[in-house]
Amino acid sequence: MDGASWALASVLTGYTFSVIALLLGAAEARWKIIAWTSVAGLTLSTLFAWIALASGESVLSYTWVKSLGVHFSIMADKLSLIMGVVVATLSLMIGIYSVEYIGEWGAPRYWFFYTFFVASMLLLVYAGDMVTMFVGWEGTGLSSWALISFYYDDREEFWVGDPGRKAWKVPMWFTPSHSGLRAIVFTRLGDVGMLIGFGVVYAVLGSTSITVLHNHIYEFFAELTLRGIAAYWILLFFLGALAKSAQFPFYEWLVTAMTGPTSVSALIHAATMVKAGVFYALRFAPIIALGVFAPFGTGAAMLKALAWLALLTAFATATMAIVSRELKLILAYSTASQLSYMLGAIFAGAAVNEAALGDLGGFAHLISHAVFKATLFLAAGAIIHAVHSRFIDDMGELKKYMPWTYVATILAGLSLAAIPPFSGWWSKDLTVHAMWEYSEWLAIGALITAVLTGAYTMRMIYYVFHAPMRKKHEHLHEAHPLMLGPYLALGLTALGLGLVWPWIEPHIAAAVGAPELHLSVMDMLPGTLAAILGASTVAIYFMGIRPIEWVERSALLRALYNFLYDRWYVNSIIYRLIVYPGAWLSRWLRDSVEKGYDELIHVAIPGANVSVSKKVRELQSGDLQMYMAYFFMGILLAALISAFVILFTG
Repeated sequence: MDGASWALASVLTGYTFSVIALLLGAAEARWKIIAWTSVAGLTLSTLFAWIALASGESVLSYTWVKSLGVHFSIMADKLSLIMGVVVATLSLMIGIYSVEYIGEWGAPRYWFFYTFFVASMLLLVYAGDMVTMFVGWEGTGLSSWALISFYYDDREEFWVGDPGRKAWKVPMWFTPSHSGLRAIVFTRLGDVGMLIGFGVVYAVLGSTSITVLHNHIYEFFAELTLRGIAAYWILLFFLGALAKSAQFPFYEWLVTAMTGPTSVSALIHAATMVKAGVFYALRFAPIIALGVFAPFGTGAAMLKALAWLALLTAFATATMAIVSRELKLILAYSTASQLSYMLGAIFAGAAVNEAALGDLGGFAHLISHAVFKATLFLAAGAIIHAVHSRFIDDMGELKKYMPWTYVATILAGLSLAAIPPFSGWWSKDLTVHAMWEYSEWLAIGALITAVLTGAYTMRMIYYVFHAPMRKKHEHLHEAHPLMLGPYLALGLTALGLGLVWPWIEPHIAAAVGAPELHLSVMDMLPGTLAAILGASTVAIYFMGIRPIEWVERSALLRALYNFLYDRWYVNSIIYRLIVYPGAWLSRWLRDSVEKGYDELIHVAIPGANVSVSKKVRELQSGDLQMYMAYFFMGILLAALISAFVILFTG
């Protein structure tokens, strides 16, 4: 079997075991049987992904919709093979963690959607056709809705936000069912644009094959340029990726997705879902760059705009993380910010015809981030479970109660903060280097965001593990080995990847078609200084300084704090301008229709029947002579009609 066949086996294994989980649930099997059966499926899927990587590149294609020329296609190239291994391996680690973390409640539902989620992400990654990719794309969207709203009873312990807090009279706390709905609505808005982009490709080329688009990109962009729609098409084509990977203002769905189980948060933020948008950009940005810089191509300005949008998202969400009180919410803001580094590098590289360089930075940081963010989320789940609170100011001094969790968090946190020699140090500098190729100002913005990243990471670690414990907790202890093992191993991997990075990077470069890039000490110095500067701000906490006291004493700082804490008021603006007016309009239409229907059924139709009945009764006079007159008039009318028909129809 070749690489594509093994890749397909990896996908089908995931879907098969999702059905098995469902059937076991219907048969009322014990939850541990369902859980470990699903983990066995994830293990097989991961094994097949690794074998696919070892088997090399190949393509598998079957005719799907013959009349439209649509194929079910698996494209096992270096990019998808490496990505498939990352997705499958991390999903397996998170799956092992989930056995103990999820337990019995909702187990069949959880494991069905979990394995379905992983299979859909793998299908998306290995797809060689846009329609095939879209099937996996929507599979991840459906699963994310089900898993984010997993606790459908909306118990308060799984809410996101401060209960009772409002911004512009808009509630800033979210239940699981509400957050799940937000996730599917926000991402579907982007998917509409993506589908339009696919439709334009099919209209021009008569195919949805990624290979066909690549081979005919010059002719395609010549047609778009002739019609003056190239820039608009680029925006629509990438809109799904912008929504999926939480770019401004779509990040709103991502930060409230924390209502799901923490294992789901790790899955979505580290291995799947949000990385789908980045992978989409990795797959298509180099192809589109070829068209943009062809003799008749246009659209570079749109790619530049997307790079600046990514920087805005990175900076904005980092400022939100600086003031957040919720452990998982800090990590969610961080995810949106780090995704923006990846997309910023990809779009910046494509905007200056250096797409391979941008993809190198984006893909390297994707891999690095997947490892350390999975570690942080899984550790967060154990911490929240131990203290029974999601707020970091309810924690403190956990270093002595959960030492191994502390080690894992430190290892992953230093990688997130981009401290050498951790993997995040190498990969983040690659993204900054790609941005620098387009604009020094873009790169400087990324470095400022790196300072914020180090600051909020160390602030989080301080409050969780070092700060004086403000709220006493009973029976604090280390996580169960099934939970501790995966995130401790991943934390060590974050360090290990950094130590062997010079040997890994050439393989990543080869996957995106980039030449080997050896950054000099001077190239990496600005990023290193930014990271160290940001991380060193933790000193103010150890010195006993509480920045929140400055905020409490200053009206200006309090206003700034509220602006950041309430997410730049973007959520409030969305609800005020779109959600609430839309809800009012729908209620008005509903009431209008119901009122009109009620009047039709209970007033208009009965009234018409009364009027007709009255007229009919008036004709029933009881006069025999009148009845005879009506009879003869009817006969005469029938005779006249018959004569007319015979005369004019022959």
